[in-house]
Amino acid sequence: MKRKVYTHDDFVKEYFKTPAQRGAYERGVERLLIAHKIADLRERAHMTQAELAKKLHTKQQVISRLEQDKYKPSCNTLEKIARVFGKRIEINFV
Repeated sequence: MKRKVYTHDDFVKEYFKTPAQRGAYERGVERLLIAHKIADLRERAHMTQAELAKKLHTKQQVISRLEQDKYKPSCNTLEKIARVFGKRIEINFV
């Protein structure tokens, strides 16, 4: 039996059949981008998750969840993270 090879276009056609599916995908991507940005900032600062957690007055497990896209951070949390790294938050509507 021959397997069908799925292309990226096939995936998009199948996955985005409804607006709800597209919205869920886009929200997931947004959370993933935030998670990766937090991990990148921490790693560039040569900081462990435990060290960042201490600066944010939280637990290392919270930082781990933030970096794995398992936790949706509040604006307050994002502001605290930005301050730790001397950054500012910029929001774009595109």
